[in-house]
Amino acid sequence: MPCFNEIATVSVIIDRVLKSEYVTELVVVDDGSTDGTPEVVEAIADPRIRLIRQPENLGKGAALRRGFAEVSGPYVIVQDADLEYDPEEYGRLIQPLIDGLADVVYGSRFLSSGPHRVLYYWHSVGNRMLTTVSNMLSGLNLTDMETCYKAFRIEVVRTLDLQEDRFGIEPEITAKVARAGWRVYEIGISYAGRTYEEGKKIGWRDGLRAVYAITRYSPLLEKLNGHPVVRDLAPVDFEESDSELATTLDSLRAAKNYQDWIFEMCEPHFGDRVLEVGAGHGDFTERLVASGRRVTATDLSARCVDILHERYGSTPAVSVLLSDLESLPEDDLYDSVLLVNVLEHIDDDLEALVQIRRRLNPGGRVILFVPAFDGLYSDFDRLVGHRRRYRRSHLVTLADRAGFELVDARYVNTLGTFVWWLFARRMRQIPTSEIPVKAYDRVAVPLLRRFETGRNPKVGQSVLMIARLPD
Repeated sequence: MPCFNEIATVSVIIDRVLKSEYVTELVVVDDGSTDGTPEVVEAIADPRIRLIRQPENLGKGAALRRGFAEVSGPYVIVQDADLEYDPEEYGRLIQPLIDGLADVVYGSRFLSSGPHRVLYYWHSVGNRMLTTVSNMLSGLNLTDMETCYKAFRIEVVRTLDLQEDRFGIEPEITAKVARAGWRVYEIGISYAGRTYEEGKKIGWRDGLRAVYAITRYSPLLEKLNGHPVVRDLAPVDFEESDSELATTLDSLRAAKNYQDWIFEMCEPHFGDRVLEVGAGHGDFTERLVASGRRVTATDLSARCVDILHERYGSTPAVSVLLSDLESLPEDDLYDSVLLVNVLEHIDDDLEALVQIRRRLNPGGRVILFVPAFDGLYSDFDRLVGHRRRYRRSHLVTLADRAGFELVDARYVNTLGTFVWWLFARRMRQIPTSEIPVKAYDRVAVPLLRRFETGRNPKVGQSVLMIARLPD
C-alpha cells in the first residue's frame, strides 16, 4: 500500500484490507507524508501491518519498488490508500493465480457491471487512449492498463526491475510483464473514484510521463531498435572488464577538472580516516592525502593494487589492500567510506552498503558516486562490468534499507546526460577516449560546475549521494 498524505482515509482502508480473509501481511510504504499519516498507521495494533517510511517523498513508483522488495507472501496485491478500490474483491482478483492460470491479474474498471462513481469524462478518455497505445506496443489486449488493482505471483515482482518513480510505473509494469511473457488475466472490479478536492493526485503531467513510459519500455520498439531499452545485458567477465577499465582510468586521469569537482562536493563529509573502496589508479587517493586524510585504499584488481603500491607505498598516511568489503578487518572503523563509480559493479549493492555500515564510526558517512539512469545503459557499460545504472530515488531507498540517514543526493553533470546518450547509447562509441575527455573537461566542466552549484538538477550523467550512520 503506497501512501502519501492520506490521513483522512488510511485507517478506514486498512480496516477494510485487514478484514479480508486472504491478507496475511500488509506492507504500508509511507512516501514522506507530512499530515500525520504514518502516526495513524503506527497506532493500529495488528501484527500483520508493517510500516516502512521512505526518507522523503519519492513517488508512487518508488514506493511500489520498496514494497515489492519487502513483501514475503506468495501473492501480492497493490492497494491504494484511498477508498477508490474495494478489498472485498481480493478473492476474485487472486483466483486465477491460485488456480495456476495466470501470473498477473489486472482489475479492470471498464469490464465490470458493478457500481462506478461517475466523475471526469476526459480522464476516462485519456485512460482508454493510454491503454490502447500500450496494447499496440506491448501486444496485450487490456481494457484498463492504468488500474491500481494488480495482483502478482511473488516471482513476477521479484523480476520486474522497475525504474519509474511516479505514475509511469503502471505502463512500465505492463510493458515488462508483456516482454517477459507472463500470463495475464483481467477481472472486472467496482470503482469509487474521488475528486481532486478529496485528494486525487494524478495530473496531466503524469499522462505525458505515461506516454513516455509506454514507448520507453515497449517490447515492440525494443525489437525494432535492435538494442535493449533496459539493462538486461550480462556484464563480461572480470578480466575482460578490468582490461577495459585500465584504459578508461588512464584516459580519465586527463579529466582533472571533473575529478576536482567531484572531490569538492565530497570533501566536507570525509572526516579524518577514509576507506576508499575501488581506488583504481589512485586519483582520488591523491586528493585525499593532499587534504591531510588517512586513507585505506582497496581494490579487487591486482593490477590496480600494484599501481597503488607504486604510487603510495612509501606514503605513511596510505594503506593499500587487495580486498573486497567482506574481507576487511571488522575492528577497523572509519569516518567515511568513499566509492566513486564502484557500486554499480557489485552484484548485491544492498549487502555492500550493509558491509559499509559495519565499517563506519557512529555518525560516519558513506559517499557514493554512480552512473545515472538505466536508459543510458550501453554496450560500454556492459564492457566495463556495470551491473546497473541508478536513479536518485534508487540510491535514497537503498541507503534507507541499509540503515543510513540521507544527508544529500543529487544528479551531477546535466550536459553529460545527452553526450553519453548520443555517443555511448546511440552511436555506440567509447565515451572515454582521451581527446574528447580532455576537450569536455576543459570547456564544459568549468561551466557546469558553476551552473550546478546551489542547484538541484532533475537529470545528470551521475548521481552523488551522501548518507550518514546514525549515532
